Amino acid sequence: MYHISDLKKYLRCERLYFYSRDESSSYRPYLRSDKNIIDLLTSYFGFTNYFEGIRNDPTDRFFNEMYNYEWYIHPRFMDGEMRINIPFMHRLENGSFDLCFVYYNTFIKELDLITYRTSVKVLERLGLRVNDIYIVYFNENYVNEGTIDVQQLFVCTEKYQKRKIIDIVREKDFDYDYLINEMSDFSIEKNKAKKCRYCKLNGLCEYYDKCFPDEMKDPDDSILSLVSSKNKNKMYQNGIRTLKDADPKWLEGNKVQYAQIMASRNGGLFLDRLALGEWLKKLDYRPISFIDFEWDRYLVPEYYKMKPMDVICFEFALYYIDKKGHMEHRTFVGTGDCRKEFVEALIEYLPEKGPILAYNAIGAEVLRLRELADIYPEYNSKLKKIIARFIDLAEPFSEGLVYDVRMQGNFTLKKLVDICSDYSYKDLDIYDGMEAVFNWRDIEKADNEEGNKIVENLKEYCSLDAYGLFLVYRWLIKLMIGSK
Repeated sequence: MYHISDLKKYLRCERLYFYSRDESSSYRPYLRSDKNIIDLLTSYFGFTNYFEGIRNDPTDRFFNEMYNYEWYIHPRFMDGEMRINIPFMHRLENGSFDLCFVYYNTFIKELDLITYRTSVKVLERLGLRVNDIYIVYFNENYVNEGTIDVQQLFVCTEKYQKRKIIDIVREKDFDYDYLINEMSDFSIEKNKAKKCRYCKLNGLCEYYDKCFPDEMKDPDDSILSLVSSKNKNKMYQNGIRTLKDADPKWLEGNKVQYAQIMASRNGGLFLDRLALGEWLKKLDYRPISFIDFEWDRYLVPEYYKMKPMDVICFEFALYYIDKKGHMEHRTFVGTGDCRKEFVEALIEYLPEKGPILAYNAIGAEVLRLRELADIYPEYNSKLKKIIARFIDLAEPFSEGLVYDVRMQGNFTLKKLVDICSDYSYKDLDIYDGMEAVFNWRDIEKADNEEGNKIVENLKEYCSLDAYGLFLVYRWLIKLMIGSK
C-alpha cells in the first residue's frame, strides 16, 4: 500500500523513500494549534450531519454510506496499491463531488498538484465524478478580538492565480501506477547512489553516509560550502574541490563569497580588519547585553490580538557585563499567554543603557519586540527605546567581514560557538530551537516535577544561546588583537 507522501519522497529522492519507508516517527507540527482545525472548518462550512472516515477505513465504508450524507470528512479510498484520504468532500445534487483541501498558511504559495491529481484520478477510477476543487487557507488579516470567528478566520477559493484549480489539475495526467511499479522494483543494490540537490539542501541528509559510505569527507573549504552559488555543483563536477580554486566565471561575486575564497587562500581565516574594527566601535560601551528569545508560532490565533501565524515569546535568557566588568545572568520562562509577563520581565531585567547583542536580531528579537509594542501600547515607548539599542552579531559574518573555513558555509550561532569555544549543544537535554518549542508545549500538561525539569532544561538551552553571543563577541575581539 502506498500513500501520496510516499510518491513525493520517491520523486524527491529514490533512496530517501527507500530508507525511510519502514521508519515510524511521531509527527510534531512546526505550527501550533491547540484547537482542532477540522472542527473549526466543520463549523465554518456549517454542517452538522456528516460522514467521518477513520484510520484504515476500507473504501467500501464510503460507498455503503454514500447516499446517506451530503458532507464527508476524511473519507479513505484505495485504487490498487494507491491509498488516499480527502479532507472534505461535498456531494452535489447531480451526484458529483466538490473536493476541499486545507492549506496550512495565510497564502497559497504553490499548488500541491501531486496530491490533487492523484486524488482526482483515484476517485474517478472508482466511478466518482469530481466537479470542482477548493482550497481553504487562513486569513492573514484576521485578528482575534476575544473569541475565534471561523467565518473570518478562513478563506475558501476555487482559483489559483485567477485560474480554476480543477482546470490546472486536469491539464496533465499523473501516472501513479508507473511510479508505484518503479517503487516496488527499486533496489539499493541495482541503483547506484547519485548526488542531487537534496543531499545537502538544508544540512546533510540523514541517509547521506548510507548512500556514500566510502566517500572522503569534504574539506572545510570545500567548494560545496560556497554560499549563494548556483554553480558550486558544476564546479565540483568539473574537478574543482576547494574554495581557493573557484572559477571566477562561475561566481556571483558577493562579499561573502569573496571572504570564503580569501579565507581558503589565506590558510583558513579572512578578516577585514578595518571594517570589523569600525563595527566593533558600536559595542565599545558598558553595560553591554547579550540576549536570546524563544517563541512558538500559532497557526490558529489562540489569544487576544493575535493573527494566524503570530508567535508567543515564551522565554528569554540575558547576560550583561556592567561598567565594572561583572557579568550578570537573568532568565524568564512563561506558560500560556505570557506575552505581557515577558515584556515586563524584559524591561525589568535589561540594563537601561548600552548596546544589546542578538543574532539575526532584526528578523528575530527586534521583530518580536515591535509586535509586542503594538499589542501593549502602555509599553510602546520603553520597547522602542530597547529596540533602538539592538546590534546584530550576525552582521560581521553576513557582510563578509569575517570568515573561518571551519564554518563550512554554515552561519548559525551554534556553528560559531563550536568554532570559538569548547561549549557544545550536544551535551544539553534540549539542543535546538524546535526541541525547545516542543518541550515548552509539554509544560502545561506535565506534573510539577516534570514541568520544573522542562523549565530548567529550557533555561539551560536558551542561556547557552545568550552566552554564545558573548563567546562570539569575545572571539571577534581576539581576532582583531591577533591581527595587529
